[in-house]
Amino acid sequence: MTNEEHNQKQQQTELENSGVSERPRHDELFKKVMSEPIAAREFLEHYLPVSFKNKINLNSVKIEKESFVTEDLKKRFSDVVYSVSLKNDNVKDSTTDSVDNDKAYVYVLIEHQSSSDYWIAFRLWQYMLLLCERHKDANKGNNKQERDKLPLICPIVVYANDKPYNAPRSFWELFEDSNTAKTLMLDEYLLVDLQKQSDDEIEKKKHLGMMEYMLKHIKARDILNLWQSLLERFKSSIEIDKENGYIYIKWLLWYSDAKVDADKQAELAKIIAKHLNKADGEGLMRTIADKYIDEGIAQGMQIGKNEGKHERTMEVAKNMLSNNYSIPEISRITGLSISEINNLLKA
Repeated sequence: MTNEEHNQKQQQTELENSGVSERPRHDELFKKVMSEPIAAREFLEHYLPVSFKNKINLNSVKIEKESFVTEDLKKRFSDVVYSVSLKNDNVKDSTTDSVDNDKAYVYVLIEHQSSSDYWIAFRLWQYMLLLCERHKDANKGNNKQERDKLPLICPIVVYANDKPYNAPRSFWELFEDSNTAKTLMLDEYLLVDLQKQSDDEIEKKKHLGMMEYMLKHIKARDILNLWQSLLERFKSSIEIDKENGYIYIKWLLWYSDAKVDADKQAELAKIIAKHLNKADGEGLMRTIADKYIDEGIAQGMQIGKNEGKHERTMEVAKNMLSNNYSIPEISRITGLSISEINNLLKA
């Protein structure tokens, strides 16, 4: 190879690698021609599948302003989005605007690089989903029937390089197990509808069942009865939970807390203690009391941390007295002295 030939080849390689000089020419030519109505209709007439073409009115072709190619890929790709009216009772002629719900789209992507992009099918899915999202957002103000349906989209890739095109043609070819991927991701998603499951079915799932049971019934008016029922149904699971420090019970207490009025907290603690041994029951009761005392600290920040904590502790103690807890138990759980609790009885 002569020096001149070597220099020419090196310049060509640099040009292909940079993409800076060629890309604007590709992009400008592509955009200009594909934005011209006659060329656009000819393109769609020639390349669209017959089944889709029979559903649309080619005289209604309009170019959309959006581009979905990200900035980091614009040296490699250009795109054009066409909207077309569907052939149905709502279609208007090409001189009027059709409602969004009567639209379909053709998404055209052209590659500027010197070889096919392996991930092109993945990118097409990304761009088409973005187009669906834009369509959904544009229809927020329309009636429910129009709002709830997404448009048909036909993707087309234009490739003009001299190397053979060898990228996967289908999104599913990108998966090692394409058949399973298609089944999992294209068929209906799995639905776990707890309201359709009986409580007995849920109970069989042990620790998972504890969560599902609480989720299913959390809107019940009487949250104390819900806890009573849960503790009775899941005795064996709670025994196992004991070995881990009752983490499931604590999580469920945290979750159901917003549904329990402050004046019911002591009663809830009593229900829980009844289903556990004395030491464990007192530990969980202390957890409940501490939480509400801590909330009192947060609420009392504006009037002073210590004052807020003390007031909240006294409120918890009052609730425990009203639920017939003994004075020593209340003192042990809240940290109040015996004399302070006796003063509450006199108040």
